[in-house]
Amino acid sequence: MTGAGDGTADRPGMIDWPAAGTLLAALQDRPGPLRPLLDEVVGAAPPFRNTDYPLSPLPLVVRQRTVTATVPAVERYVALLGRITTLYREVPALRRWYALGPAAEALIDADRQAPDEVTVCRLDGYLEQGTERLRLLENNADAPAGTLFSARINRLVSTVLDRAGAAATVDGTYTLSSEHALLDVLVDALRRRGLDTGAPRVAVLQPAGRSNLESVEMVAAFRRCGVAAVLADPRELRQAGRVVWFGPHPVDVCWNKVNTVAWRTLVEADADLVGRWTRALATADFVHVNPFGARYVAESKFTLALPWDLRFADLFTAAERALVAELLPWARRLGPGATAPDGVTPLDADLVEHPNRYVLKEPYDIRGDGVTVGRATGRTAWREAVDRAMVHGLVAQRYVAPTGYPVLRPDREPPVVTMPVSFDSFVLGGRVHGFGSKASLNPRLNVFQGGQKLAVHVTDRATGAGPAKDRRAPATAAPDGVASFRE
Repeated sequence: MTGAGDGTADRPGMIDWPAAGTLLAALQDRPGPLRPLLDEVVGAAPPFRNTDYPLSPLPLVVRQRTVTATVPAVERYVALLGRITTLYREVPALRRWYALGPAAEALIDADRQAPDEVTVCRLDGYLEQGTERLRLLENNADAPAGTLFSARINRLVSTVLDRAGAAATVDGTYTLSSEHALLDVLVDALRRRGLDTGAPRVAVLQPAGRSNLESVEMVAAFRRCGVAAVLADPRELRQAGRVVWFGPHPVDVCWNKVNTVAWRTLVEADADLVGRWTRALATADFVHVNPFGARYVAESKFTLALPWDLRFADLFTAAERALVAELLPWARRLGPGATAPDGVTPLDADLVEHPNRYVLKEPYDIRGDGVTVGRATGRTAWREAVDRAMVHGLVAQRYVAPTGYPVLRPDREPPVVTMPVSFDSFVLGGRVHGFGSKASLNPRLNVFQGGQKLAVHVTDRATGAGPAKDRRAPATAAPDGVASFRE
């Protein structure tokens, strides 16, 4: 595959720079210091971050026109991830290529009652520098963070703007604001299995004593909707008849908030525990979100490279390959015979010669620890990383330069710093529900590595059909039979 040739260069940029400039000027020019107001609003707000970071009162402001033009491709890509999971089941060569191991294979095989889909996904991406074209860098398809806290950040920043007298942007349909979007999807998963009794019993899975704050807050938010929700340790799973229990709590559906790196350590080494899980998946009236095919296959960085690999080209249609070329930077697993994008130069040689062009990725990682950025790594360390990647068949991905955006820092000098930002798509139940963003001056944009989150507000809601419903409306029903809970 080469370039997309899809006309994206002719689209308006994603960022609404006039609106962003107006908001920034209003925040800086308001009478009186901004810091006391920001501290007051943050102090009165519910928790919104798993780790402490400064909050910029300036949202990343994006155009609904461009968002709406981009959303269909993003949704098609998530559907493609589901099809790749099906291919994994059906194509022995692909199972060998992923080499997930017996525990993972057993869990995926047992989870056949669930459709091959990524029910809840956060696609981390950049707006490419110079074009603002969306480039998807990773599939967070195991236990993505931010489904609750991103909505809270958006509402918090809206409050600051209102209180500061700034000209508020008009929130578009794709601005996250609902605290129960995930709950709607969990209940819909029950409905599609014929297990929705009208009184769902929900577990959010976290290791005992190591729960992150968003998971704790999620359980509280679900309970405020009248749902029986608990925080549970996945090691406590047991089965009585067709009912799954975690400790003393019967559970119909779980949101497995244990990331794949931790899951492999926590569960896979315990054969009895894997056996209990496989039996529950295969025989109980119990829905596990995300399905294990998503958690292991779609989540893997190997999947970023799969559609580019000529050995598997016949598994994909021309339209699917064009979609990948439109959204993803070139990627390839290292190994014998692997070549650079020119199709001729050995990939390992090109990596050593041009480190500024590439990023190396482990198949699973947490908080960016498995990502090595060539242009931010010393020559010796980079050569060692390339050698290791060759031995373990890791993924090389073309580097994408992110767009910079002003981040406001009240009472600091300078008060405005332009930082590279991410543009992350939340896709729930196959539909884009909104976006999040991270900003940092570090090579890896991660809040656990010195970064911070930004609110993302979408302007001009007059255009575009948007997703299934406007999340700010207190609707009690959504299309396609998806249950919807009041805020």
